[in-house]
Amino acid sequence: MDKFKQRSLLSLFFVVLADMIGFGFIIPLLPYYAKQFGASDVLIGILGATYPLGQIFAAPLIGRLSDKFGRKKALLLSVGGTFASLLMLGFAKSLGMIFLSRLLDGLTGGNITVAQSYISDLTDEKSRARSLGLIGAAFGLGFIIGPAFGGYLSRFGFSVPAFVAAGIAFANLIMIAALLPESRPTDPKRVAFTEFEGSVSPHFSADTEP
Repeated sequence: MDKFKQRSLLSLFFVVLADMIGFGFIIPLLPYYAKQFGASDVLIGILGATYPLGQIFAAPLIGRLSDKFGRKKALLLSVGGTFASLLMLGFAKSLGMIFLSRLLDGLTGGNITVAQSYISDLTDEKSRARSLGLIGAAFGLGFIIGPAFGGYLSRFGFSVPAFVAAGIAFANLIMIAALLPESRPTDPKRVAFTEFEGSVSPHFSADTEP
């Protein structure tokens, strides 16, 4: 693998890692945050389903946009939506704003799909599995780091982890814009439904756990 591809994959690893750290900041705290606004157990369950519901509808569209306009632009759109949703969550003054923030994050949450498609663009069949393993490693590592630090920050208020996660998302936007080169699919008609399924499943399970 040449240096360009190695640098691209390393940049992509840190992009996914940063995204999952921010994701892990928020998910374990959502039920407690919602209860501050009087949410019942039923509403908390519905809140957990809001993110994957948005993702189910939007992820295929984001995948098609990435095929047409490029992976980098799709990642910027996705992480930009995460940044906006986390700011909304931090400033939330009602349960409705919390629901809207999770829905917005879900509607723009196709970054794992795009990252996997990016790797498919860069790699051949021999190196693809190993390279895709980087995404899995970033996903797992981020979900170890995120909840631990998010739980610690919650002692200063539930909005603090949201604002810190928003800062991470903003830094991620800068990293994507500055370090991640654009890639194009070799076959623009290809639709990676297997990547889509892989991206929704782990997020769905994470976002519905209390």
